Amino acid sequence: MFKVKSVSTRLRKIPVANPVKTSFATMLHRYALTVLIEDTDGHIGIGESWVNFPFHAAYEREAAFRVVYGPALEGKEVVDVATFSADFYKSVLGPAIQSGTLGILLPAMCAMELCLWDIEGQIKQQSLAQLWFDNPIDSVQVYASGINSPLPTDLIERHLDAGVTLFKLKLGFGDDVDKENLEQLAKQLDGRAEFALDVNRKWTMDEAIKWLPRLHGYKPKWLEEPLCPADEPQLRALELQADFPLSWGENVMMPYGFDAQSWIDESVHFLQPDLTKYTPPSVALDVLAKAETDDTEARVIPHFLGSAPGQAASLHYAAGCKSGLCEIDINNNELRTAMCLPAFEIKDARISLPQTGGLGYQLQAD
Repeated sequence: MFKVKSVSTRLRKIPVANPVKTSFATMLHRYALTVLIEDTDGHIGIGESWVNFPFHAAYEREAAFRVVYGPALEGKEVVDVATFSADFYKSVLGPAIQSGTLGILLPAMCAMELCLWDIEGQIKQQSLAQLWFDNPIDSVQVYASGINSPLPTDLIERHLDAGVTLFKLKLGFGDDVDKENLEQLAKQLDGRAEFALDVNRKWTMDEAIKWLPRLHGYKPKWLEEPLCPADEPQLRALELQADFPLSWGENVMMPYGFDAQSWIDESVHFLQPDLTKYTPPSVALDVLAKAETDDTEARVIPHFLGSAPGQAASLHYAAGCKSGLCEIDINNNELRTAMCLPAFEIKDARISLPQTGGLGYQLQAD
């Protein structure tokens, strides 16, 4: 048990030399909204809230913590992190429903709960992975993502040299551009690594069906979020027509009380919750426990594209997944590489987890 003393945030924005493109928008800057919760014994928990889009998201989240969530948390006693987080969510849910701001509330809850788990781990002198799982692995295999047009061939080579054997290419920029990027990536990898594909919810069902035979020869590890939101109910039907797995989950809102079992039963092979976006950690743990039973073939791989605290938490979560696999952005981003220590060092495609209490990473001064 511990008592919350104070809540604060750090908002950072940096320009990027090479814009990060998706099928729906282009990131000209990288943002990071870090939440810090200190207990009365001096432990400081670190959390991250997903703020990539829209570009004012970080300012919305910062205001939400400064005006509402921070003051409501101060002075509260936490006996059980999962129970406390669910109860806190219920206490602030009404206004969010009334204002249509669940998209702000859930990423805020993700950051808050990560902070509380970090404090719990420090008190118990257990890493997040050790708190969450009985027998977590101590190093996690990573795959390289964030690859868009034009292809960053030098960064791809750098990650190949680090032993990475899976790369995720973004599609959804038009047939000609997508075909060219596919051919270029396949040529560069030349059998040295596999690749997955991410459409970022761009295609209609008809467009996706037309693309299936084009992708057949490439044998992608998975096809991520191929369907636009209006057609996503047909995702499972699309997978039945494909000869490779589909994946999704990052944009599925999974609040406390989420019916994980029903979602898993109607879902596709790879499930990708994001612990900083729409799936608070305790909900993500429930999804994992229900998805990866002896009777299922589903596999959970955490989605992530953000800064250092969220990357660290995602690695801890991946340490308990059967795939043992975690996403890492290939693009240069000092909010991921320089915000926390120790640095994320990839050796033989793996990142070793700190075995110290909680998150195991120290936030650096701005």
